Amino acid sequence: MREQERSKRTKSRIIEAAAQVFFEHGYDGATIDHILTAAGVTKGALYHHYRSKQEIADALLQQHVGDIAVEPQDIKLRELVLKGQRLVAGLQSDPVQRAAARLTLEEGSNQLDRKQAMALWTEYVEALLIEAGRRHELLPAVNTPERLHQVAEMYVGAFAGIQLLADVSSERHTRAGLQHQLAVFFEHTLPTIAAPHVLPRLRLRAGE
Repeated sequence: MREQERSKRTKSRIIEAAAQVFFEHGYDGATIDHILTAAGVTKGALYHHYRSKQEIADALLQQHVGDIAVEPQDIKLRELVLKGQRLVAGLQSDPVQRAAARLTLEEGSNQLDRKQAMALWTEYVEALLIEAGRRHELLPAVNTPERLHQVAEMYVGAFAGIQLLADVSSERHTRAGLQHQLAVFFEHTLPTIAAPHVLPRLRLRAGE
């Protein structure tokens, strides 16, 4: 048990260090030596868990989706709103979220498969929308497999845009500014997919 806990802590330390390195240097500029120095682990310990920089980046991208946990809600669409709000909050303060945003949106890297993070997000949002449809939270015209997939892709694209805004150096893109832009986006798009009786209960502004 102690060995398992030690191994888990080492993996966590590597991911946290890699997040800082990827955020500062980008994928192409980051090296294994950078990550080793930041993590304070041996090369053997790192390669015991990850065979390459690519594997570390993949693990970080997978973790960043799961890390934005939200409490189950009576209204499933409320979980979509909360997930977006948690994402914005994390982009301002969470090293893993900030690094994942850069890895996902960074141009010029020919080595990193950035489709993975988008696919994970799309699967999550689509599953959420399917459940919302089962609970009669969606307009009938939206509640078809093809439309649900299209809507999921639209929301993932919007979240990617918010990540890009967070990476722009401007006072306008503070956490409060990003939360406001997210709320405006929800205010304009959710009425096109949500049943009328659901909308008043979604609380689109963070803190409501």
